[in-house]
Amino acid sequence: MPTLLSIISTIKIIIITLSKNMVAIFFAGLFLFLIFKFIELVWLKWFLAIMTSGAFFYSIFDDMNAFIQKKALDKLETLDPEARERVVKKHRNRINK
Repeated sequence: MPTLLSIISTIKIIIITLSKNMVAIFFAGLFLFLIFKFIELVWLKWFLAIMTSGAFFYSIFDDMNAFIQKKALDKLETLDPEARERVVKKHRNRINK
């Protein structure tokens, strides 16, 4: 059951992130269409397509990371001070390893 809930939560986060970036998705699709439609040099076409796709991917990836961090900090604020301190200490120990 926890696995199903984590899958549903992950899908929800992905949908929210993609819906917030509809303008970026539109422009990435437009640029890819224009690249494949009007550029005839194969090596240049694929180079530009990979660069555009990579920029789009990392833009969405950064937004998704920021959204997850914001959600985690919101959940952390609801904890009592002792539990919050344990969570922060555990997180710091993972980073320092």
